[in-house]
Amino acid sequence: MQRGTRVDQAAQRLVDRIASGEFEDDAPLPREVDLAAQLEVSRLTLRESVSILKTQGILRVEHGRGTYVNPLSRWTAIGPFVRATSQADAGAATPLHLLQVRRMIETGAAELFASTRTDADLESMRAGIDLMGRAHAATKVADFVAADLAFHQVILEGCGNPFVAMLYRPIGRELEQARAQTSNIAAVRVHAQHEHEQILDALRSGDPVASREAMESHLRQTIDDLVQYVLHPAGTDPVTVPEPAV
Repeated sequence: MQRGTRVDQAAQRLVDRIASGEFEDDAPLPREVDLAAQLEVSRLTLRESVSILKTQGILRVEHGRGTYVNPLSRWTAIGPFVRATSQADAGAATPLHLLQVRRMIETGAAELFASTRTDADLESMRAGIDLMGRAHAATKVADFVAADLAFHQVILEGCGNPFVAMLYRPIGRELEQARAQTSNIAAVRVHAQHEHEQILDALRSGDPVASREAMESHLRQTIDDLVQYVLHPAGTDPVTVPEPAV
């Protein structure tokens, strides 16, 4: 096993313990020798792991006093942040909150993209929707998800602002599981195909407002499907998140 892997694994195990509530905010971690023994790593590996978590805002080192856990408000790495918030809400609200952020990013991206899209972009997106249709008919969920992702990536990368795709990337990674879960359901795939057609029509018109509204409709449908089919199937308590002001 490579050293980098041992360091990353130790950092992940430590984050999992922090996320579970084992260490409270602003509480010191155990002594280095004890924590290294608990994680079954060398003290050097532990130090490197702590260094990683320091750069992510999860830990802080106070010289002469010890290593402390920072409040979530100071964390800067989205993966650990998602794990911690998922522990706090039993995983119920976190996917919805992530989808809200996705909606904020992608509606704006669609509005920008309406003015920058090319004929080649539109042809690529048309091909993506067609592929989604074939994958749906053959129940090839992985192919359906891949075509869906590619459709959206054209917008994110082509909207003329390089920061948009960069900001979205970690959100997209954290939503992969929820995306695969919902796409396993035939009704959700049908909804997605219809909404993608509406987005493409709006983008083809070149109307920024219509493009934004079409993307908003799609992501509202995505949130509704996640709630109905994954988070709140029949017989369970509903999970809600606040709607943006109109």
